[in-house]
Amino acid sequence: MKEKRMPKVKAPVEGVKLAPEQVTFLKKRMSHLAERNSSWGIQRDNYATLFEYLAVQKITYLYDDELFEGLKFVDHKKTGKSEELLDAYLILDLGEEIQLKLFQFKFRDAYDGGISTKELYAFVDRMNRVFLRGDLQDPKTLEAFREVREALDEAREANKRARTRIQCYYVVNGQNVSHTDAGKVQEIRDTFSHDRQTFGFTFETYGGLDIHNLYAHGRIPIQEELLELTYEMGDRSFLHHNIGANPNGMPEQVLVGFVNVNQLIRLVDRYSNNELFEKNVRLFLGTGKDVNRRIIETITGNQSAWFGFMNNGVSITADTLDVNLPPSKQKVRVRLRGMQIINGCQTVNALYHAKYAPELKDRFQGNSSVLVRIYEIAPENEPFLDALIIATNSQNAIRPEDLLSNDSIQKALQQIYHDYKIGYERKEGETLPGHGYLTTFTKEQAGMAYLAVFRGASSRLRNSLSRREFFRQGDEYYLAFNLRGADGVAQPGALPDGFKPGEPANERALQILTARSLEEGCRSGIAEIQDTQERGSLRKGAYYLARIIYLKQQTKIDGLVVTAATEDRRAEIARQVIETVSGVVKASFDEARSLFQQALKDYVAKEGGNEDAALKNTAFAKKVDDLAQSPQPQTSRSAT
Repeated sequence: MKEKRMPKVKAPVEGVKLAPEQVTFLKKRMSHLAERNSSWGIQRDNYATLFEYLAVQKITYLYDDELFEGLKFVDHKKTGKSEELLDAYLILDLGEEIQLKLFQFKFRDAYDGGISTKELYAFVDRMNRVFLRGDLQDPKTLEAFREVREALDEAREANKRARTRIQCYYVVNGQNVSHTDAGKVQEIRDTFSHDRQTFGFTFETYGGLDIHNLYAHGRIPIQEELLELTYEMGDRSFLHHNIGANPNGMPEQVLVGFVNVNQLIRLVDRYSNNELFEKNVRLFLGTGKDVNRRIIETITGNQSAWFGFMNNGVSITADTLDVNLPPSKQKVRVRLRGMQIINGCQTVNALYHAKYAPELKDRFQGNSSVLVRIYEIAPENEPFLDALIIATNSQNAIRPEDLLSNDSIQKALQQIYHDYKIGYERKEGETLPGHGYLTTFTKEQAGMAYLAVFRGASSRLRNSLSRREFFRQGDEYYLAFNLRGADGVAQPGALPDGFKPGEPANERALQILTARSLEEGCRSGIAEIQDTQERGSLRKGAYYLARIIYLKQQTKIDGLVVTAATEDRRAEIARQVIETVSGVVKASFDEARSLFQQALKDYVAKEGGNEDAALKNTAFAKKVDDLAQSPQPQTSRSAT
């Protein structure tokens, strides 16, 4: 019998330069980003601007609204301001950590050119001096960066217990650092290594091919790495299961053994998170989490030698691996090509913290080992890799929105929207069948809009971690994407076998479409405001504005949805909903804007703090609802 082989898929591309077809791919994705967010006001062929947004989104994994609201441009050519060597910045408050991300972009229409190590050093050095050693800089230099420094100070004041990390990104659409300049970049890394270890100051470089690989494959391939496994007891020291090519979709090799912790710490020093950790794995959750705190306590305590037997270990995949057995009592040298850490992000980063944190480094001995499991998985064997990622990670480590792409609810909703001529993206970067959609949005945009408009959860959506918790397939997820009507409210859960979408499914799909239309309409209204300060403040409150308009016009909107849900699914029905809701937004926007601004002003005056803190507060969200609440009864049957 002829042996079956796994279907071939394209692996992440190696090299440094984009091919013509890859440029075309990026242009299509950039255009799509503009079309999906028409309220941004960016033309679909404005690639110079869209590349910056696309690159930042792939580097940070932010949702569209988080990206557009959070990325602040300070480049003199674009803004008339005087910041030097800095094009844009982004501040992320992750609870235990505040990240200031600083960007310099270089875009060329021909997608050629590359990174100048001289310019790279100038950028990194200036950011280091301004944000780590500001007390040593002259007033003129500090004034140029006043906006960014004040924004960072405000974030620190709002979260005084958080540690600050400064992260620099040098991004070009040409080629990344050439192989001949790799040594110079390492010299720059060595120059700032102390600040990385002490203050969390880092820099990364990205070329056009890196952004392509992040979009198309979710990762940047690591060319080759070497790990040395313990071999003190000969063949009894480790397990090597050499399966070979097989028709069952299993890995071709599996290796289990122990490595010294310093080898994993070295990897953190060498690579960025986009290269080292698989895209589905959430990045380091901080030292305050119980599991990470216990790791640090063990590795810096008197029983540090026990660590390898108490920790769950680290799971690594590689496209290929070569195992070289040594003489007795030396190390097993394993060469890995295309490696990724798919489980163990918390362990590896906690070890790094234990070694370099000023308060811990004197207690770190470095004589501990950690268990590693290494799988050689052919690039075309995606089904096994996906299953392995899920199996080896806890519920808290997986990006839940990625796992839900193939959920039966999402598949059914995509088909419903297809009937309505609405493009619904349940998978990141997927190409939808057909063309000429009335509008297009993602399942993430759908979920966030519904939560804000129909559930009044705008305050939660101000927190990046909270909005992602929504996609964990709990009751809240099932209630928001409830296609079963009253049955789905009484018993939230997955769709039953043989489910046929009927009127309740139509209603929920149209509610989501309504919520998304309200949100986009508000964002378009905000974009037309001339005052930049007012526009920036309102941009943070787009979900609140959509909620206010819904509550003010609840009877009209709910009646529209209920009536439309009884009709057969077709483009004309969806068009009527979109056009009617758009008209409601235009007629109600100024009133909603005034109500929101007054509510925010009154709340901050009474409770103190700043706008960001208010917008995250459930008490403020309740205040907005109370002010906007319509006395008219709700007629929608399945909104809950």
